Amino acid sequence: MVYESSYESGRQPFVPDKKRGRWSNPNDFIYAGLSLAFRVDIFSMTWFLSMESGVVSFLPIYLISLAAYTIPFIVIQSFMGQFSSSGFISAFRLSPLFKGIGYVTLVMNICVLSYYSIFATVPLMYMFASMKPTLPWSCEGFKSWAQNLTEDQEINLCNMKFGNLTEPHEGSGSGSNETFSDDTFVNHHIPSVLYFHSLFHDLNLFNYDDVEFSMSWQLIVCALLVWTIVAVVVYKLFKTETFGALIRYCVWTTLGLLGFLLIRFSFLPGAKAIYGHLFVPSLKDIAMGFAAIPIYGVSPFGPGWGLFITLSSYNQFKTNIIKSSWLIGLGQFFLILGLDLLMNFTEIYLRGITDNNYYSQVENIWTLYLSTGSVMVDMPWPNLWSILLYLMLFLGAMILILIQLHSILTAIYDEFASLREKKLEVSMILVGVIAAASLYFASNHGITYFTALAVDTYTTQTAINLLLIFVVLWVYGRVRFQRDIEFMINQRLSTWSINILRFVAPLGMLMALLLGIFIAFYEHMISNAIFAVLAIIFIVLPWLCIPGYAVHLMLQSFGSFKTRFHRCCHPTDWYPTETEDRQRYEEAMGNMEITHQLHEVGEEML
Repeated sequence: MVYESSYESGRQPFVPDKKRGRWSNPNDFIYAGLSLAFRVDIFSMTWFLSMESGVVSFLPIYLISLAAYTIPFIVIQSFMGQFSSSGFISAFRLSPLFKGIGYVTLVMNICVLSYYSIFATVPLMYMFASMKPTLPWSCEGFKSWAQNLTEDQEINLCNMKFGNLTEPHEGSGSGSNETFSDDTFVNHHIPSVLYFHSLFHDLNLFNYDDVEFSMSWQLIVCALLVWTIVAVVVYKLFKTETFGALIRYCVWTTLGLLGFLLIRFSFLPGAKAIYGHLFVPSLKDIAMGFAAIPIYGVSPFGPGWGLFITLSSYNQFKTNIIKSSWLIGLGQFFLILGLDLLMNFTEIYLRGITDNNYYSQVENIWTLYLSTGSVMVDMPWPNLWSILLYLMLFLGAMILILIQLHSILTAIYDEFASLREKKLEVSMILVGVIAAASLYFASNHGITYFTALAVDTYTTQTAINLLLIFVVLWVYGRVRFQRDIEFMINQRLSTWSINILRFVAPLGMLMALLLGIFIAFYEHMISNAIFAVLAIIFIVLPWLCIPGYAVHLMLQSFGSFKTRFHRCCHPTDWYPTETEDRQRYEEAMGNMEITHQLHEVGEEML
């Protein structure tokens, strides 16, 4: 036998879920992987580093990082999922001592879902508002709600004081650059952003001031609607085959809307300069591009961790994960580029019509969701373009929410066989709990401070990736890793690419980890106590699962400490779940001498 059975270790054996299903279309894995690029909370960190151009400024650098970092990591995660047909907890059978990583991931992913739903709630609310005959954030619509804002000295793009809504200043109109009197700020506020402020009656939204807690009934209604849609999908369409088709059609629709919007936004003033950055970047662009690599290096994996492990677990055993990973990585690159272009088109247009005098310090996090609304006011058929934009953002967020939830539930049912008979009940309870928690993010505090949790999860993802390198390429071992991939897809993964992951990638990830810790420290300094507590509960405490589970596992084993340690690191029940593939694996590997990689670490490093 080429693997150790759980019976030999005194543990409960892994029981494969024969009813978990497969993708009905082999390309569904690629579509699901592409959709992870719609993660937009990552832009909160690019604002912190003043990355004005983002991906636009470093095309060659991004492609290099794609080949050296992103693609190999997709391959590693896809290997774990496809070979084991398991979610991100049970896949750690390749080294059970580290299964605590899966439990950390489970808690973190649930935490992410609780706040990430705001990226579906906000565009849904704006989409409904766009169906009114007059856009609320147009100069005409501004008068109907601006009385909710009490400050009387701020100026918006319509050049109206909030305290004097009927009489615009001289030279009024979108784009006026005149200098106002000394008692008036020159910075223009964006009406579509102010509309969001008005929902909370809070002009200081995003200012990180200690303001009185308030909630928006509009966002609460939209949040409930979002989770109602999720519950319906779970109830009716959560079988793997049906779920894959749903994701496929949603991705195609979202891509079509993104392409349509890019064409229209390309005709905005200043768009030519943005395209110029793609081909003739400045030294500043290149420097910013290098600085942004650690941040954008995480974005292709979605807002949670281990999603590729779960998504690939629904592949047929012989699916070429190397080819699929390249297709996903390149496709994600163009998706991220498209979203980044939309942000840059918005930024340069607003700078042009305000002579670079508009308030955007923290609102850059929400550029696509809030600021872009005022850009479309000046377009012909503004309601149509507004509906299309917010529909695209809503679909992108909903796809990620559904994939994240599907991955969480899959991991739970793969690991806890006793829950498989109550899948519907468990799924609905989890949806209800997450939906209740997400309502906090319909408040001004939740909207303003959620970035602290986003940065915390970024830091956790980076730390887990570092551990994954150690577990797969050192503990399980490079030789075994190459051997299993070659057996699975009949294609050898080059040794040089693996060595880049073993020796070079960790250095880059250490830098990314330090960057994440620094940004997280800053974010928590300006957030409130509630988010400090949430970070401890959902981010810090789960890390105790890794050493805690390791100690528990070793206590269950037998023999000397060294024997227990080696036994717990050794692959357990690590085999293809399909009978035919399992028999072929045993026949192919049965005569090979397999030495545990921990014995070879010293030799390989020499």
